[in-house]
Amino acid sequence: MLPRLPTSPCLREKSAPQASCGVMLAMLAIVTMVTACVTACTGTIGGEDGEDGPNAPTSGVQSGDETDVDCGGASAPKCTIGKKCKANGDCTTSNCIEGICKDPTGLDGIKNGDESDVDCGGSTTGAPRCGTGKTCGTAEDCESHVCDPTAKTCKAPTSTDGVKNGDETDVDCGGSSTSAPKCDVGKSCAAHSDCTLDGCDDTKHCANGRSCTQYNGGRSCGVGEEGATGAMHESCCGALPIPNGTTKLDKYKITAGRMRAFIERVNGDVLGWYESNKATLPASAQAQIEAYKAYLPSDRTTFPLGSDYQLGSTIYLPQRPSKTQGCGVGNAASPAYGSHTFHNGSLESEDFAFDQNFRDRLPLNCVPYPILAAFCAWDGGRLETFDEHANAFGTAPFPWGATPIAGGFNNFPDENGPYTQVGPANAGAGNPLGPCPSCDTTLLNWAHTYQVPEGGDPKKPWDYAYWISPPGRFPMDKGPAGHMDIGGLMMEITASTAENDTTTDYTGQQVTQTMVRWSKNGSWEVHAMGNLQWKFAFMTKYGKTGGRCARD
Repeated sequence: MLPRLPTSPCLREKSAPQASCGVMLAMLAIVTMVTACVTACTGTIGGEDGEDGPNAPTSGVQSGDETDVDCGGASAPKCTIGKKCKANGDCTTSNCIEGICKDPTGLDGIKNGDESDVDCGGSTTGAPRCGTGKTCGTAEDCESHVCDPTAKTCKAPTSTDGVKNGDETDVDCGGSSTSAPKCDVGKSCAAHSDCTLDGCDDTKHCANGRSCTQYNGGRSCGVGEEGATGAMHESCCGALPIPNGTTKLDKYKITAGRMRAFIERVNGDVLGWYESNKATLPASAQAQIEAYKAYLPSDRTTFPLGSDYQLGSTIYLPQRPSKTQGCGVGNAASPAYGSHTFHNGSLESEDFAFDQNFRDRLPLNCVPYPILAAFCAWDGGRLETFDEHANAFGTAPFPWGATPIAGGFNNFPDENGPYTQVGPANAGAGNPLGPCPSCDTTLLNWAHTYQVPEGGDPKKPWDYAYWISPPGRFPMDKGPAGHMDIGGLMMEITASTAENDTTTDYTGQQVTQTMVRWSKNGSWEVHAMGNLQWKFAFMTKYGKTGGRCARD
């Protein structure tokens, strides 16, 4: 741009010398002509370039090296989204695609928007979180959720950073990438292996027992029927100390659902599981199984020892504990009027009135000793002894004390009544029950005091599962330390052995087996509590006998 010349003194002062004024006017004419030429050619007269000339960034036209009207190039402001551009530097978004300024994205190879590093961090571009070592502004910019406050870079996830990161399933636990420990009960999980007790339940939280990962039979124990107002259900796992000892006994009897969790996890191959894991089992648990392992199932459906036969209506010792065991359900053509609570589908051609969910909530029955002992070992414990159960029952006539006196109903020989109120429930062996109109029939499931649904299924009356209450439904029936159904519902198989018994098996052959003792509590079918003589060969199955695990 040519400099502006001062106004000629010849034009300001009348007294200026005429000769010098003539020279100066001639020079001024030449400058004016040159300026006019420059102005026409370059458009720069009237101020510095970019101030108020045609090339100024506010001229309203695209000029100079601008890529769009008044934007882009070296001097003008950057162009906004939708304006023309030649390079990323022309755009406020630093994102020039095919000659147009575009929105910033998390895939454009540029640090733009509010990204903390190239295509990562921030929230406006849809970019992912930044990996280890990338620049960050806050923890939210980082995959690990940890931004080094000094270096302003994302840190690698660790098992001690107080954050759920890597493949952890909860804060600093679960997964494998950070070498975090397993998660405690109640923490989030993705697989059984994420949990200290090896049980990730159906809500993706670590269960308080390996076998309590499902609702039915896993979290359905306690007071109140399903869907009833005020029902208070909880995990069917969990153990309570036995009075005057350090050993714990499960609060509830083993449910059919808990046994199902075991069978499904090992796919029926209980023997294979035992052989693979026995070296890691406590000596007390191993001792309860080793001598009986030949009777453990290797699959689910091979007759006669497949797990679903062992837990179904199949009877191995037809004369033990009596000539009828009450394990068969049957069907219309051959009604059995009994019930095994483990639902095994159509394996034994039975027509169930109550489905698997219903049965899984019930205590397990019709189970021989070996598979029951294996279950407790798999579940992290061992089978209870006779004395452990007796100590949990307490020294009083009933688990709750001497009074009130519990009673029930004797409906034999007619299954449909009339019902006579009888008692007391603690009559023991050899003491015939008599009428007891003053006995309380609401205290425990003994002698037909429970029916849900009432009357069962009239279309399938041969299924007796409705007499059997889920664990915990009778809040009075608990021992001094809180063990539920310790007096009624079902007798329990223990690991306490007795002498041998010789009897006939299902093939007609004579067999000799060690006997195991049953607990002293009564059952839903009139067996009175206080009988200290129950003991039967270890493959005995009975519809009124289940089990409970102990924990050292």
